[in-house]
Amino acid sequence: MGTADIHIHSIYSPDATTTVRGILKQAADVGLDVIAIADHDELRGSLEAVKLAPNYGLEAIPAAEVATSDGHLVALFINKLPPSGLSLVDTLSHIGDQGGIAIAPHPFNNLPNSLSMEAVLGALANPHAKAVLKGMETYNMGTQNFDKVARKLSVYLPLAKIGSSDAHIYWAVGGAHTEFPGKTAHDLRAAIENNTTVAIPYEEEFSAKALLSWVHRITLRRFGFASDAISASTPIDTQPLSKTMRQKIKKKNKKADGD
Repeated sequence: MGTADIHIHSIYSPDATTTVRGILKQAADVGLDVIAIADHDELRGSLEAVKLAPNYGLEAIPAAEVATSDGHLVALFINKLPPSGLSLVDTLSHIGDQGGIAIAPHPFNNLPNSLSMEAVLGALANPHAKAVLKGMETYNMGTQNFDKVARKLSVYLPLAKIGSSDAHIYWAVGGAHTEFPGKTAHDLRAAIENNTTVAIPYEEEFSAKALLSWVHRITLRRFGFASDAISASTPIDTQPLSKTMRQKIKKKNKKADGD
């Protein structure tokens, strides 16, 4: 069985604290085979991971967490970022038109940005959207205490069960993850489409200590530092962001402020 974490956030997300290299290093250290960096309405970190992943003995899937008008959606195997703010059905259509698939992250829990049961059922009633929406998180490390409804309802839905870290700090990568027959990204996609995945929960409580760790690291980020590993053989450490990276992030934030 292979192992995957397909909902991870990098420094390209405004609320995350780890570089792409740091994520890849941690993913390799914990024994993952496949990852997807799914930043918020952003594809650059994911595409960077696709290029660098072989250096770490991994495969990376191009992905993004897209804000639909109905809640967030993780798009997988995409080469173009879907526009934010479309309905769930229209977003799924955009993903499907470019050959991608999607999963519902942290659904049915009444938390902000989570898809409702009504939205998911509406998508599954649309043949084109149903052909794209292939999985749902039944274990999300960050919302694990709110996922009971999703796990109960997943028995009745034609969606693969996914475990994800939703990591915003490096040590969370792989905390909750997905097992699947095979080892490759191609195998993972087949398992999601055939509903043969197994969601593996995070074994500990996501505690106040974890929240404090995130607060510490997001504060460091605001001062220009991030969790990074300068190579596949060096440990993850707090490093100053390069001038180029700071400019990339600043450009993204300016664009978001202008939208």
